[in-house]
Amino acid sequence: MEEGGSSEFEDIVFLHGLGIPLEKIAKAKKISIEKVKLLIGSQENIVKTKKMNIVQEIANQNPWKNQIPPDEILEIMAEHLEAEERHDGARTIPSKPIPKVDRTERLGEDRKMVDRIEASKASSDVPKALKEIVESATIAKRKRERMEWENAKSGVSKLFDDDLDI
Repeated sequence: MEEGGSSEFEDIVFLHGLGIPLEKIAKAKKISIEKVKLLIGSQENIVKTKKMNIVQEIANQNPWKNQIPPDEILEIMAEHLEAEERHDGARTIPSKPIPKVDRTERLGEDRKMVDRIEASKASSDVPKALKEIVESATIAKRKRERMEWENAKSGVSKLFDDDLDI
């Protein structure tokens, strides 16, 4: 290593970056703690000047950068806001006809998964020995209730269909 050169500076900055206390760095490098502080301070100044970002500097001047502004400031801001009226233009006209899709069979949910989740909730307070029994009973009950609902809906649909034939 060079005596007092940039290598020593880089070593100290590296050790400081690892989170090693300044006292230990000074002891290991056999220099005074003041010199270590001076080198670390000069390195931080170099980093600040190298990485200056104008947008970030302006944003850091914001008094509310880490918190919400007071209510009176929020009210003033809200008074000056105006709703934007947006027009995104016309929809694309397809070059060929798009066939309609029958969406009646789409359930919109994974019923088996929901049944398992509900069964798990229902069995969370029961003893371990009864857990499987409660889960299977809950799943069976939910399936039975769904079937009853489907039957009721189809019965009502048949009544309406029969009534329209008159």
